This record gives sequence, structure tokens and C-alpha cells, in this order.
Amino acid sequence: MKRHLFWIGLCVATALITAAGDENVPKELPLRLEVDLVDGSHLIGTPAIATVLVQTSYAKMDVPLTQIQSLKLGDDHETVTLDLLNGDKLTGVISLKPIELKTVFGTVAVGIEHIQQMDIVLSGGTGQKGLVLWNRLGSESDVKNSRVGLGGKLNAGRFVEGRFGKGIELNMQEQFGVTFPSESVPGPDGCIEFWARLINFPADIRQPGGAWPSLIAGVDDKGPVGFLMHFCANDGGSAGGLCFQVAGNGGTGGYGSWPYAKALGASTAEGWHHYALVWAGDGIPGVDNGKRRTAIFVDGKLNTGFWNGEGSSLTIPKTARFGLLAHQGTPSGSVVFDNLKIWSYAKTDFNDRERE
Repeated sequence: MKRHLFWIGLCVATALITAAGDENVPKELPLRLEVDLVDGSHLIGTPAIATVLVQTSYAKMDVPLTQIQSLKLGDDHETVTLDLLNGDKLTGVISLKPIELKTVFGTVAVGIEHIQQMDIVLSGGTGQKGLVLWNRLGSESDVKNSRVGLGGKLNAGRFVEGRFGKGIELNMQEQFGVTFPSESVPGPDGCIEFWARLINFPADIRQPGGAWPSLIAGVDDKGPVGFLMHFCANDGGSAGGLCFQVAGNGGTGGYGSWPYAKALGASTAEGWHHYALVWAGDGIPGVDNGKRRTAIFVDGKLNTGFWNGEGSSLTIPKTARFGLLAHQGTPSGSVVFDNLKIWSYAKTDFNDRERE
């Protein structure tokens, strides 16, 4: 696919996609468009419109761009499907005159017949309420340009088949293959969720401690700092299984013999699983009657059953970063990551996990 990177200004004159008068259009929208063209070209730019008006079978809907994840045109270039950030889907009809694009080469017009899909990217802003980072992890461009929030840094890895499109595979010699600024992780309350697949891991987590393949962690130049989410047979604080260290520690259960599958509460550890690390300074609603401040969820269900002391909330030093994958003593195996999201509240309902 040909790729072109530049900023776009959009002026649209149409009966079914409209921008209000200049006084109603923000001068600086916290979003940009990624436009896939029929010929394979890919354009990235900043829009001057704030809403999309779609005629459905039952109503006209004026949908804010900030609520749209993607807009896909049918073969007739009139039918459109909108995937919204809250999981809703709208199908209707649009009719566009050529879109004027302000590029580094001057202003050009792109006819709607040349457009295949437009994705709305909320860089630097927030999309769904409380969503502070969303990164697809499907390409170098994806890593550097988060769909929501700050971009990441690609240090290692390769892009392979993921849970949704492509994901990034990191092996045990590629510590912190992807990192994000510490500001990506909120303070008092929050949730980090992602999909991951373990490849060529041994059946059992190695004993005693020592072998800690960490899925996510705070990281500085010396290694993990601030917090860990990792597999461990004995984390030194009497926890085992899928463990966390967040101003205290906990795990699936107590220390001992832990196959990876048992730690995940699954029949196998090899397939795709959805992981979520959740924390709340005043306690997570619904977890041990709100008494627990940190917990791990796997495939939408509470995984943590053992806690050993808990501090206030998860923090990462400003000089550190948030990273994917670290290891201590695990020489083989790899992990594929996909669809990373970070929230500013203690999210515990993951029924939306099957949607990108």
C-alpha cells in the first residue's frame, strides 16, 4: 500500500455530510482522518468538519466525528457504515461532492468515488468517556500514532496476525519492545486492557521465583519500575499464577505449582486471551465488596483471588515509560499483543472486548 503522510484540511459541500458555519467548527479538533483510497493510497489529515449527517432507513442522524471509529463506503460509494466508539453501528446513505484537501502540494479535490474507508483518530484527546489511550499495535504507523492519546515508541518486534488484523510479536530477548509516555497511565483509578497470545511457552511457570515473564510494566533505563503484571509461581509475597505488583501484590492464588493455563483459568494458555489490570484508590466496585484496590481480569472474569497488602494506586515515575513485555529468566517463547486500551476509571465490564 502506498502511504502518504500529510495534514489535510477538509471543506465539504453536500446535502448529507455537512459542517455548520465557521463559528460552530472548532479551529483545532483533537482528531485527524486516515483515508484509504480505492487505488491503495493512504492519506492522513486534519478535518475541518465536526459532524457527519447520515440518512438511515428511519431517521437522519448528525453524528459527531469524535464519536466515530470508522466510516466505510460501499461499492456504490453512497451506502455507508459507521462504527461508533460505543459499539453502535449505523448504516445509511451519503452523497458527497469532491472533498477539498489542503496538502503540502496545495489544495486538491478527491472525489468520493475514490474513497474506500475513513478512520477517525482521536490523537491527543479522549474518545469514549475515560478512554485515554487506544493503540491498535498493528503496524509501525499504528504504534507511533495512537488512535486515542499519546503515540508509542517501537523498539523491537515484528507484525504478525493479531486478534483484530495485525498485532505485534515480541520475544523474550526483546524487552519492552513497545513503550508509551508515563502520562498515558492515569493516577488514582484506571484500567489497562489488551489482547495477548502466548507462543511456545512451557506448560508450567518455572519455580521457584526468578522467571517472571511480565506482560506489562512501568519501565526506566534499569528495568521494571512502578508496577508489574506478570506470571510467577512465587512472587516473593506468597502469590502465584498471574500476578501484579502495585504498591502491594496479588495473584490468581497462593504460591506453588502453576501451569500457565491454570493461571489464566483456561483449558490452554496458547490461544488469544483478554487481559485487564484494574486499580482504584478507594477500592474497585464489585471486587471483594470494594475492599480491593487492584485486580486482574482475564477474558472478562475476575482472575485475582489472593492479595497480600495494597497501597494507594498505580503510579509510574514521570521519567519512566509504560512498556509491553519484560522477562526475568525466561529464555524462550514470545507474546503477540493487540488492541491496547487504557482508561481513567476502574473498568470491570469487558463485554465490549470482542470489538476492536
